Amino acid sequence: MLMSSVGSVGTLMTDSRLGHILESTFAGVPKMLNGKKFPQNVRALRIVIKELLRMSFLENRFQRYSEFEDYLDKTATESRTSRLWVDCLIKPVLIIMMYVRAEREADWPLHLAAVALMLPYFFAAGHVDYARYGL
Repeated sequence: MLMSSVGSVGTLMTDSRLGHILESTFAGVPKMLNGKKFPQNVRALRIVIKELLRMSFLENRFQRYSEFEDYLDKTATESRTSRLWVDCLIKPVLIIMMYVRAEREADWPLHLAAVALMLPYFFAAGHVDYARYGL
């Protein structure tokens, strides 16, 4: 599931220059964006998201996750590029991080919630088998 989810992010962000950002720090980026090197890719995507959102967290001091979601939705309405990066990179990576947390803590309800949130991204990226069997 994790490999397919990381591959979905790579597929959805194909022509967005995400590969160029990752190449500055990591090697083997084409395999990373396919989902083949998913442990390294999860770490790389987490670092990219952290740097993208650093100033947002410093300026806004979010108290709840719902405030953060509202901020992301407001940011996504500003331009098509921000919509792409929020909907196809930031939100899926947050779901991936939720999935990893569920696996590490053996939290079954969180696992089910994360998988349910991953399914639309599987369909969008063309990972039909994972989407079909994930249901």
